[in-house]
Amino acid sequence: MLRAAVLVTLGLALGLALGGCSRLGVPAVAMPGSGAKNGRATVVDRVWIDTDPAAAKGTLRAFLSDGTLVMTSCTETYRLAPWRWVDGMTLVWEEDGRSIRGEVVLAERKEMVMTIDPEGMNASHHYVAAEAPVVCPDLR
Repeated sequence: MLRAAVLVTLGLALGLALGGCSRLGVPAVAMPGSGAKNGRATVVDRVWIDTDPAAAKGTLRAFLSDGTLVMTSCTETYRLAPWRWVDGMTLVWEEDGRSIRGEVVLAERKEMVMTIDPEGMNASHHYVAAEAPVVCPDLR
């Protein structure tokens, strides 16, 4: 009985706290794909450079409208893979005999954020749109 009363009290406190936040103008939590203004058209036929410091130098992706994904970096050979939209802002491509899912969380003219789910890892990647000319840096 005491446990139920504590749960009810916590529920009410949480409800009041959340209600108070909405009155203070705290923005709602972004849902996957909610930042996509032009959605799919913004992602396709553009070269995206991965800005993650852990990514290989010059890592890029280009989702071409013909269903070809171009992937490469300054230190790796390029890869061409088939890709397709599967639902909303979720896309899938084939890599080494397996399907990789990506959820575009933000898609704007100059930046894209994608959550990539290789084997349940849900790694978030931030990309910027490449603007020519771009040349790989000298690697020593």
